[in-house]
Amino acid sequence: MAPITPEAPALTALITKIKEAEPGLGIKKVLSQIQAQEPTWLVSEKRVKKLMSEAGIATAAVELEVDESVPVSHIDTTVDVGTLTSGLVKAKMINKVIGKGLFAAQDIPKDTVLFTEFPFIYAPPMKRFNMILSGDACGLCARSIKFGNVLICACPACSRIKYCTKACRETAWNSFHRIECLGMNPNIKEYINHAVEEDWMAAIGALRCYERILIANETSPEELDSVIKHLDAFATISQEERQKKDTAWDMMGSVPAHAMWDKSVALLIKGLKFPLKTAGKAGVPALTKPLPKELEETLFTKDTFLKFVGRYNLNNQAGGMYLLHASLNHACMPNTAVDHPAAGTNYGVSIRLARDVKRDEQLQITYCNPMWKKDARQEHLRTEYLFTCKCKRCTGSDDTPGDDLLRALGFNV
Repeated sequence: MAPITPEAPALTALITKIKEAEPGLGIKKVLSQIQAQEPTWLVSEKRVKKLMSEAGIATAAVELEVDESVPVSHIDTTVDVGTLTSGLVKAKMINKVIGKGLFAAQDIPKDTVLFTEFPFIYAPPMKRFNMILSGDACGLCARSIKFGNVLICACPACSRIKYCTKACRETAWNSFHRIECLGMNPNIKEYINHAVEEDWMAAIGALRCYERILIANETSPEELDSVIKHLDAFATISQEERQKKDTAWDMMGSVPAHAMWDKSVALLIKGLKFPLKTAGKAGVPALTKPLPKELEETLFTKDTFLKFVGRYNLNNQAGGMYLLHASLNHACMPNTAVDHPAAGTNYGVSIRLARDVKRDEQLQITYCNPMWKKDARQEHLRTEYLFTCKCKRCTGSDDTPGDDLLRALGFNV
């Protein structure tokens, strides 16, 4: 047969198949495998390198040296990415170091909204959280409450927390408030006060993770399994491990970190562990079912608590942990932008293309301000996300993002 030049999608698919079978192969060995499997294809080393870079596939075996202190995400098999993105996006595991990623399932033009989603876990900034506690912001989406609005409603059990709509009230009740409601569970008050006093929003984020698990356990074994799979898929690292990477974290709030963590776990157990000692005003317990024994033995430990804190710090976008958004990896020259489409709140995200993308190209956002210089970006990514960026912008000679990209990301330039 005459030699042919394969189309990019077919070549990328073969490269992906080869790398999945042998993740440690470098570019030269991948090319050798391609030539062995498809002897009529005309493929250069340069083209293989280019397609691997565009698809976010690791190009060298050295990149697969796993550092246990670097968080890695995993594919959530319970999330149907194709259906949730109308067939525009697919998820796949890149390698053991980078973890999962999202990729274009077809050629897609600039400005296309790939997906919109609401958070699986939401804990807004502390200023907004305090407004929630005082009844000045919605207990779910943290939108400012405009008194006189006929849609405003309160939690019937505590009357303390207000909502901008009944839909917000129902969602909050089914995901966290039935455990966090002081009318149902006065045991949790000390933990919440502790988090507020320490100005520690990640403690509320961790609490919301626990509440999702406990409410799922009240619902069904299948729901409990689903929630745990969702949480396990997020990139995870213990907050203690994060702080070892940065000595500036030795002190948090008014007390040394370990003392604060010990106190937090003790208050968490008091507020959440079945059976709760105090019922709410109506005499109805917030929890009616014990957790499976194996789960209970591991859930209320300091180690698990710190993993939830670290998970929230690592994955939250303006307070929200999102099942799809969390699969987007970083680039200092991203091809997607993150928008908050709802008025007056950061509850919910839309992911929009900042430029045209080709099929099988990895979809990436930026974890830092793209206008920062290399040193500032590298320091932020190292201390907040625990990795060293090796994208084209960081390793190349041109450190400018370009006005077209900045405008697409929403900057005024």
